[in-house]
Amino acid sequence: MNLSRFAQTTLFATLFLCTLANNSLEAQVKLSEFNSSYFQALGARNLGPSTMSGRVSSIVGAVQEGQVNLYVGTAGGGIWKSLNGGYTFTPVFDKYCQSIGALVLDPKSPRTIYAGTGESNMRNSVSIGDGIYKSTDAGANWQKLGLDSTEHISKILINPSDNKNLLVAVPGPLWSSSKHRGLYESKDAGKTWNKILYVDENTGCADIAQSPRDPNIIFASFWQFRRQPFSFASGGKGSALYKSVDGGKTWKKLTNGLPEGELGRIVLTINPSKPAELLSIVEAKVPGLYLSGDEGETWKKLASTDNITARPFYFSTLEFDPKDPKRVYRPAFDFQYSTDGGFSWSGTLFSDIVPHADHHALWINPENTSQLYLGTDGGVYVSYNKGLSWAFLNNLPVAQFYHVSVSKDEPFNVYGGLQDNGSWQAPSSSPGGVSSIDWQFLNGGDGFWVQPSPLNSSTVFAESQGGEMNRINLKTGLSYGIKPQRREGEETHRWNWNTPIVTAPATKRATGYNLYTGNQYLYKSTDEGTNWQRISPDLTTNDKDKQKTEKSGGITGDNTSAENHCTIFTITQDPRNEDIIWVGTDDGNVQKSVDGGKAWKNLAAGIWETGVPQHAWISSIEISAVNPSQVFITAENHMYGDHQTYLVETVDGGKTWKRHQSKEFTGFAHVVRQDPVEPNLLFLGTEMGLFLSIDGGQNWMRSKYQNVPWYALVRDLKISNSGDLAIATHGRGIYVLDNLSSLRRIIKTPIDKEVVFFPVKPFVYDVQAQTPGSYGNLEGWTAGSKAQLPVMEYFLKDKSMQAIKIQLFDSKGNKIRDLNASGNKGLNKVYWGLDQNPPKVAVGGFTAGSTVLFSSVIGPRAPIGTYKAVLQIGDAKYEQAVQLVENPRKGFSAQTIQSIYNQSMRLFKLHEQLYQLVDSMDKQIAVLKKNEQRTEIESNKLKQLDSLRAEIIETNRKTVFFDEFKYRRKLSDVYVAICIALEPFSPSKIGAIEVLEKEFDTLRKAYAAIR
Repeated sequence: MNLSRFAQTTLFATLFLCTLANNSLEAQVKLSEFNSSYFQALGARNLGPSTMSGRVSSIVGAVQEGQVNLYVGTAGGGIWKSLNGGYTFTPVFDKYCQSIGALVLDPKSPRTIYAGTGESNMRNSVSIGDGIYKSTDAGANWQKLGLDSTEHISKILINPSDNKNLLVAVPGPLWSSSKHRGLYESKDAGKTWNKILYVDENTGCADIAQSPRDPNIIFASFWQFRRQPFSFASGGKGSALYKSVDGGKTWKKLTNGLPEGELGRIVLTINPSKPAELLSIVEAKVPGLYLSGDEGETWKKLASTDNITARPFYFSTLEFDPKDPKRVYRPAFDFQYSTDGGFSWSGTLFSDIVPHADHHALWINPENTSQLYLGTDGGVYVSYNKGLSWAFLNNLPVAQFYHVSVSKDEPFNVYGGLQDNGSWQAPSSSPGGVSSIDWQFLNGGDGFWVQPSPLNSSTVFAESQGGEMNRINLKTGLSYGIKPQRREGEETHRWNWNTPIVTAPATKRATGYNLYTGNQYLYKSTDEGTNWQRISPDLTTNDKDKQKTEKSGGITGDNTSAENHCTIFTITQDPRNEDIIWVGTDDGNVQKSVDGGKAWKNLAAGIWETGVPQHAWISSIEISAVNPSQVFITAENHMYGDHQTYLVETVDGGKTWKRHQSKEFTGFAHVVRQDPVEPNLLFLGTEMGLFLSIDGGQNWMRSKYQNVPWYALVRDLKISNSGDLAIATHGRGIYVLDNLSSLRRIIKTPIDKEVVFFPVKPFVYDVQAQTPGSYGNLEGWTAGSKAQLPVMEYFLKDKSMQAIKIQLFDSKGNKIRDLNASGNKGLNKVYWGLDQNPPKVAVGGFTAGSTVLFSSVIGPRAPIGTYKAVLQIGDAKYEQAVQLVENPRKGFSAQTIQSIYNQSMRLFKLHEQLYQLVDSMDKQIAVLKKNEQRTEIESNKLKQLDSLRAEIIETNRKTVFFDEFKYRRKLSDVYVAICIALEPFSPSKIGAIEVLEKEFDTLRKAYAAIR
């Protein structure tokens, strides 16, 4: 017997989202006033995963009462707090920008934390920030302090002598020029800011260091850099290292011993045990590691490994041990350390667990410097022996997905590719909940698009950076490369870093489906990628000035296909007609073919007329499932410094366009989805939020109170055949919003009354899967599964201050179940666990942890049939029918459920009878004990009653286990067993009920004889 599994069937599922609708004129006028507070009953399930975590940009900690308290800042998953050294984490920044660049704790008040948003690991997919925040209560509440336009913050320092004096290094925008770069100072704990060092609009402050000997001695490295959609340049004339000895009032450039010519990013660290000693990694034509012994006045170059100087724009961490002047750490591609002050380096590990490559953060416990916390592109690792061995913290669900797909299975699978963590799949529901071990690895590299075959989810297509794609057979475990190859007469193929793979229905063939991919050309396969047909000319602008990726990187060079440009980025085929294909490119073209690719028309000019900039990246194209002439397109222009939200729509196949705008929108748009059932239901995912419209885009709402961070990086959305929304975030993993039917019905139902009790959808009898499940110490982050239970939904115009309940009645009018309900304004949900009210159970003795206790909370299964649900609010009552439908295919026929019910009710009746018997006995015993002048007959009667009660109730407990199995326990064991059973007792087992009935009759007669 597994009671926890049974309990799962009675837990209500969490849904999600913000919205409400009314088709009446009055409600339409007020629609803009609604917000997500009306939908607090809806919540998304976060499937994680945590096994493949995401990029960690900052780690800080403090030791309090011997316990390590940690704060972890992530690239796109906000801030997470641990009060137990990383064994568990809780998010503490979900109402704010999710991209974190820097964290710092006030050394004089560790409950005070500053957070600079906008990570500074300047890769192409880096997100942006909106300023600096402060918490004075250990992350429970936050106040924004300004620096709103900085976009990226790399470091924050607190003056050890004056904790109101702050320094903030601001590299500034990645994609554009800005006067908001530089080194900022606050002297009043962030209330006001002054820029104390500025170079130019293309050069920002990358790193800062403050002397522990004299806080007036400050070092600041400045870095000139710029990304464009087709290139990255790290370094320039503005890059330099500066020093101030008067607290930042005046500065001088440090050059003695440093490389000549143009420099790039410079990393700094001061030896806390020898403040005159500094180490620096300098990006230059020949990058190097440099040492100064005189507070930066002169420098000498040290020998270094490739790991020390590689990819300086991405790896910017260098740390001295707080207590050992000779021990230095350099987390970069891998983890290396020096035991002689930086003169030599080692990466030797004594561990089976090797930290994920690409390291960005390191916190050294100052009270125990053997303990290190390392932040990587794959999450957080902890070491207790100075980095010689590591353990992975499998509890941070901050995975960075680019896309999500869903299968046609039931429950459906989710698929997606992760930043630097390959491609994966997982079930959307799983016995015991979806945990890390439910996730399966599919493909390597940086993961992007993953598509299951529409015919058989054992075949999966997965793509990694630069168009490297495979067809994977999950039954055989074999993977086949299917990337189209260049043919004679074709230009060199330009594969986007995030190359699309798309499946679509084959409308001209009885079986099979179409598979599409693209570089500058569009390809189609009808045999799962074995053969490809090129069905287009170059559909991009083919601008040769934007095709010089081999020159990308700047001083040290960097080309990972992220700078490939003039490529196809999004592909959509009309599901009703495979001749109609839409293609969007990363340089602004929107191409349409109505003859299967023989001819193409570029519709971009019409989109530009709505205000979308020319050459804006076309991020998604959504063809309506209801109207083939209706198409939605999102575009993003952040690669040119423009972070506006661009969403356009056509209802005439692309002849004319209109732009959707909303004051709610923030962040550049990644994806738009229209519900295939209710066309007025729209979802929009941007770099800073999930938005929803229930009136076709006239009004939009931000999701706030539905378990998704307010400013989540929503990169993709998919709607499953079962009507659930899968949400891919670039920093918080995948969420699932179950049952869009809740939103669909709100759109169609006039909300013009104080209370609306919605019709209850007939429930096909089912029980959530129980096995095979995962094991606790391996699970990592775990999310509950989708509820498989009847749900009753009602809408309250205003919050109710009266008690609210739902009662269920059978076809004869007998009340069988009482359910608690909520009085929140807006949508409310109550789930029915398919059970009836539990019996009254005889009281007394020991019950904790036994079936005796469970008998008092578990009711018999309700038979197949029609019930009446009564919603009662004060004196007002509202009714709806609730129908349970048999499900013979799953073994839940009406006869099976009825048999279970009949058997359980026999035991239910015994429990109630036993309760009455024991209650009467207890009252009689109490009267006799109270009478101190008992007669001999009364004393004998009391003795007999006590003896009989001891045969019924377990009263003699000697250990933590139950030493007695009296009648009540025996009855409870059998009662619980049949209540949670999925089939009735067989003839060989039903005799147990008969035995209990006879035994009760004997007890009843014995009591009657005593009375």
